[in-house]
Amino acid sequence: MTDSSEGDGQPKSSAVERFAYHRQLSPLLWALIALGAIEMGAVHLLLWHWSHAVSLVLLSLSGLALVWLVLLLLSFRRRAIEIGPDGLRVRTGFLIDARVPWSEIAYVQSGYAPADYMPGSLLKASLISFPNAVVLLRRDISLPGPFGRTRSVHAVALAVDEPARFLAAMNQRLKAGERAAA
Repeated sequence: MTDSSEGDGQPKSSAVERFAYHRQLSPLLWALIALGAIEMGAVHLLLWHWSHAVSLVLLSLSGLALVWLVLLLLSFRRRAIEIGPDGLRVRTGFLIDARVPWSEIAYVQSGYAPADYMPGSLLKASLISFPNAVVLLRRDISLPGPFGRTRSVHAVALAVDEPARFLAAMNQRLKAGERAAA
């Protein structure tokens, strides 16, 4: 992979690197789905003795919630985090899909300390996993969070399956952008 520049100081490469994050999230969500299925069956049986209609309505709603969780879990594999020529594409299944241009990224670091960030200034794209990489931005920018709700953030926290490879790839692209700008 060769980096070049088109005069705007940003790294340009035709290659897009993908980084998975499902290995950290999947076991927790599978456990939640299993517990939800057990709870759904138990509540359905208890409610069936009281009211058939309420039992069927609640069973339907619970079933839809479980299907939604399974679809979310499956979307983690298909929608990986991407590092491309235009910047970082942060994804968390179908919940989050945010593009961060190279010109907005100051640096990337490993680790995460929640006390370092003002409330609301961090897009925690790791959901229920502990973040292992944080992308700090040059300024506050508007990014879509879960369900497309846009907010102003100064950092993005990620939980990637291969943090060392992710950090190396990010730093390589950022350094290539700095060299091109000089």
